[in-house]
Amino acid sequence: MRPRSRVEVVGGSDSDDGVNDVLVIGLDFGTTYSGVAWATYEGFNANEINVITTWPEQPDEAKAPTQLFYEDGKIMWGFGIPIDADPVQWFKLLLIKDIDLDEETRSSEFLLRGRKMLRENNKTAIDLIADYLRLLWKYVLEMITKDCGSSVVDALPFHVVLTVPAIWKGYAREGMEKAARVAGILDGRLAGPTNLTFAPEPEAAALQSLDAGEIYVVCDAGGGTVDLISYEIDSGVRPIVMHEAAEGTGGLCGGIFIDQAFEDICKARLGRKWDRLSKAGIKQIMKKEWESGVKLAFNHPSLNDYLVSIPAEAFGSSGDSLNDDSKEPIIKNGIIHFKSSHLCQAFSKPFLQIEELLDEQIKRIQSQGTPPTANSMQGIILVGGLGGSPYLHNGLKARYSPVGIDVLQSTVVKPRTAICRGAVYKGFMEGAGGKFDHQPNMISITSTISRSSFGTIFRAKFEAGKHLEYEKVWDNNECEYKAENQMAWYLKRGETVSGKDPVRRSYYQILKNDFGRSFSITMHQCNALTAPSRLTPDVGFLCTIDCAVDTPFGALEDYTNPNGEIFKRLTYDIEMVPSGASVEFVVYINGKRQGAQNANIHFE
Repeated sequence: MRPRSRVEVVGGSDSDDGVNDVLVIGLDFGTTYSGVAWATYEGFNANEINVITTWPEQPDEAKAPTQLFYEDGKIMWGFGIPIDADPVQWFKLLLIKDIDLDEETRSSEFLLRGRKMLRENNKTAIDLIADYLRLLWKYVLEMITKDCGSSVVDALPFHVVLTVPAIWKGYAREGMEKAARVAGILDGRLAGPTNLTFAPEPEAAALQSLDAGEIYVVCDAGGGTVDLISYEIDSGVRPIVMHEAAEGTGGLCGGIFIDQAFEDICKARLGRKWDRLSKAGIKQIMKKEWESGVKLAFNHPSLNDYLVSIPAEAFGSSGDSLNDDSKEPIIKNGIIHFKSSHLCQAFSKPFLQIEELLDEQIKRIQSQGTPPTANSMQGIILVGGLGGSPYLHNGLKARYSPVGIDVLQSTVVKPRTAICRGAVYKGFMEGAGGKFDHQPNMISITSTISRSSFGTIFRAKFEAGKHLEYEKVWDNNECEYKAENQMAWYLKRGETVSGKDPVRRSYYQILKNDFGRSFSITMHQCNALTAPSRLTPDVGFLCTIDCAVDTPFGALEDYTNPNGEIFKRLTYDIEMVPSGASVEFVVYINGKRQGAQNANIHFE
């Protein structure tokens, strides 16, 4: 569970006269590629989810590159970037703070180059994401309008589901929302406000033929992150009902790290010849030869050579030989002949990390009391761009099949489009006020497991033996000793929570003077396995909720302390509502729910 970036009600149209009044758009904004799917209610009910597969300059491709190029005041994106350009890329990862990255990832070539591009273009990560989303959104609306007609699109409220890595923290999701706003996705429309919700990328992946009692691990192996979520199937008859079986895991070990390793292998083999390559020449190797060819086809072990053509410019105008058999891999006629053993070096480290993540996930399922046998732990489902790798698929099969766990690639949709299609399911499931809960094509997730503890600091009445002496402070207003820096947890790590079961806690403030009609509450987060009862170094800042109070100071209830002094008492409730990729916080003052205009969340 992760926090949302603002306090709001998530829902579709307020109309009660039907449910065919919403257009759900799923945006899979990825580190290397982005995809989009959409559906009207009528189409969704007929099991028709539309995936955009036609892009500018590329008529048949499931996703568009998440890349930008700035030139002469113009912004180019996706497939429209010239082949000889040096595009800005991997900027999604730049939302993550260094403190939340391990040392190796922090100093990786991708992040170093990404930060360099920020400086060169005088942009922030949010600026870049907003620029990309603006262009993507404009094109998406053009494509939907072309298919449905402007009169239909203009009449439908939008519900946009933006997928995010499950391992992201609140500030990164807030950054994504800021970017979406700047991009114009939430601009006002005559059809009504556009709702924006977030979905964890692996949760958004649509599952396939399921039987009750089985457990599946969804492994979303994308360009930057690999996220795992496990589901136990409660009902395999549509609408499918499932719940999260164990706390999910994830890490930064996606496809870009394999790409970097392959580029290093090529540099090592070509030596100074690599330095002669232009940007277009490097792109030809990395995009055409590697990403669209060898990487997708690679398997191990294999008796076949994997051929990578090197542009002629690498061999120079002096006529350097196009052949070199002095060491492996050999070069013939300007083509490197890689054996599978050579390329294993590129895949080995990220794949080892993925195996470690899967092993940890299966152990967590075991700790929940369900052994991973063929009768319960049915399989691992691979989605995401890297999820289509035959090497990953076959390697995991060899590892887990002997213990009765199947490794599957999605048979319903291609792994690359599973996330954006699943985001549309998520939109209809959670974003329309529950109107679609019982539709036959629905996939319903009844509960998830928290990956962190969420709570706030409060002062309790001091109790000797329970509280520490250094926590003891005298409260002049209430004339008693209090224990400061105590933790009230709404949700603890590892707890099973339902999106329909909010947790509400009551608080109060004793006020002597007018409080200015506003106050702030600080929420905290703890990733430790056991949530502490008091503030410790493991407890970190999560967000601040700024609240405006409609009630005048004089209208607040009176409070008389033991000395007969009269004060005012402000009472309020903070409600935490679990919601897929996040948690929402809702504020109630004097029993009245506060809207987004009166309660705003800030993660910085």
